[in-house]
Amino acid sequence: MTSVQSRRNIALLIEYDGTAYCGWQIQRNGRSVQAAIEEKISSLLQETIKITGAGRTDAGVHARGQVANFYTSSSWSNSKLKYALNGTLPEDISIRSVVDAPAKFNSRFDAISRKYKYYVSTVKSPFKRFTSAFFPYNFSLKLMNEAASFLLGRQNFKSFTKQSVQQRHFVCEVFQAEWYRENDVIVFEMEANRFLHGMVRAVVGTLLDVGRGRISIEQFYEIVKSGIRGKASMSAPACGLFLDEVKYNFPLWNGASG
Repeated sequence: MTSVQSRRNIALLIEYDGTAYCGWQIQRNGRSVQAAIEEKISSLLQETIKITGAGRTDAGVHARGQVANFYTSSSWSNSKLKYALNGTLPEDISIRSVVDAPAKFNSRFDAISRKYKYYVSTVKSPFKRFTSAFFPYNFSLKLMNEAASFLLGRQNFKSFTKQSVQQRHFVCEVFQAEWYRENDVIVFEMEANRFLHGMVRAVVGTLLDVGRGRISIEQFYEIVKSGIRGKASMSAPACGLFLDEVKYNFPLWNGASG
């Protein structure tokens, strides 16, 4: 049997429209992005391939910068694999780059931060219905950014996630949390060393209530510190959320194919 050390470790930079999928991770109850990619790579390389993703996006969530890696004995060039995958994968999944990664590289555990973006459309548009959430309200970005500043730093984010026996702890370090406007769309960027399940959507839903004047700055602060999910607002819809970038402490994509 070929050892992991003697096989190539390939990293993929992936983007996808998550509308038609039950999420990134393989599940029993629906089609996942991971399963779709594994199926095509295994067929092309004629070996059973299992890929590891950097972020487990939920049903309906999209990605511009998902990272995954897998081991293979294949000698296919990176450019050939990228071309073949993009020719066989569904139209809602694209491989942006293929590179040889260090032997022990793990796309999930080696990540030092992840960045998500959430898009809110304040004007109804049929062209944005799958890539943004429609909220026809006037939002105060000033108030939303003032509240978002309480998210920065290392603290407990239990208020913004469902409790799970699989969750080891609720502490995350947030490096960026800010809103800005792009024409009739407002965008929220959040970067952290790790994210809890459903965390960004719960944060966005609560900050939108701040922007509408339904929750005060002081109340938002108390929600953050409470550690009680029931005090925060409903989660924003999945369609507006994108995994935008995964960062590592070395330049993974130098010399990337394509």
